[in-house]
Amino acid sequence: MSRRRRSVDIAVIGAGSATTAFVDALVGDPSVVVFEPALVGGECPFDACIPSKGLLHDGSRGRSWATASDRRRSLVAHRDDDAHAEALLESGDVELVREHAAFVDEHRVESESIVVDAAHVVIATGAVPIAPDIECLDEVGDRVWTSADALRASERPDRLVIAGGGVIGCELSRLFASFGSAVTVLEPNEHLMETLHPDVIAAVEQTVRDPGVDLRLRARPVSIARHGDGVAIAVADGSEVRADRFVLAAGKRPRLDGLGLQSLGLDPQLKLPVDRTGRVRCAGSIWAMGDVVGEAQYTHAANHHGRVVADQITGAGGRRFDDVVDAACMFIDPPLMTVGPSYADTTDDRDVVWSVVDVAERAPRAATDEGCGTLAVAARRSTGRLVAAHGIGPSFDELVHAIVVAIDGEVPVARLLESMFPFPTMADAFVAALTELQAQLSS
Repeated sequence: MSRRRRSVDIAVIGAGSATTAFVDALVGDPSVVVFEPALVGGECPFDACIPSKGLLHDGSRGRSWATASDRRRSLVAHRDDDAHAEALLESGDVELVREHAAFVDEHRVESESIVVDAAHVVIATGAVPIAPDIECLDEVGDRVWTSADALRASERPDRLVIAGGGVIGCELSRLFASFGSAVTVLEPNEHLMETLHPDVIAAVEQTVRDPGVDLRLRARPVSIARHGDGVAIAVADGSEVRADRFVLAAGKRPRLDGLGLQSLGLDPQLKLPVDRTGRVRCAGSIWAMGDVVGEAQYTHAANHHGRVVADQITGAGGRRFDDVVDAACMFIDPPLMTVGPSYADTTDDRDVVWSVVDVAERAPRAATDEGCGTLAVAARRSTGRLVAAHGIGPSFDELVHAIVVAIDGEVPVARLLESMFPFPTMADAFVAALTELQAQLSS
């Protein structure tokens, strides 16, 4: 079969959320071809953020697994991506090719039906789950789940073991525990979320355990075997845990296989050499955005990448991946939020001071009888401005927005304390932390 040929301004390999944001942010009316062999819209609407948050919500409300599963199927539009594809095509001069594509050289990509010559090529292929080095992992079939498998499950397992205590692992542990599953989390590191302030780490670990989750730290699974209708997982410390399903939640790696990166002089086994504007250091005008970059693998980060790369290719060229503060949430109960650098990144910086408050001592928590938590905030003595915040507490997934704006807006702590915050809300904890922080800045 002969393939048609087309010359365009931009070719994009992958049609996840980064690509949607990218196309929406393009200046002018460049011609674009987007390649995507799977679901348009990426993982978030179908296999990640949306079904996860929906199931977490329903579990917290005491709804049955059957009811929650029915609502999940509706939330993900029964895995129909037509609405996402239509929105993409309506964004400009865009052609969608539902095929896998690979590089021929720095100016040409090809799929089964088309060869495209492009002035710019953008890689947005996302990421794939990391398979830990566990003996016999390939021999237990569908008893091993990815996070996507877990979120698509029609039946709830009575016993679940999760390998990895990152964001995905913690959210899944809360989700399944809320519906009555006996959940064990095996985390190989000494603590969960080791980038956070120590007081917040302790609160996170307690929160994960609160619904009855068996959180095992310094626990590395080494082998797995069938056991009846389930599996038996051997742990490096000599213990064994049994489950109906075993979930891989040990992180993700960039999806680079099969892209023909060798034609660009790049090694698909290595991380892409991407600068802070999204440009890949190789011949031609090659760019990368979203999870494939291998950094903060969140939908909002991917969307930001898309806007930055669009500005670099068709706009003023002033945007950068790091021109806004990093922020993220983990939707356990209560939720975790983190804004700015890790605690370790600030400990040797004598210009940075931290304050910590116990959410349990604040009036809004007492009034609503919600779970307690901890808020830690940091500022620079030299500027008097916030630089970071780590916290877990009721409504902290909404409080995070005020903190993002305060840091990106470079608002001094003293000025923040002059603002009038509604009461009783979790802003009370924020004000308490700011008050303590300002006392340190003034000393």
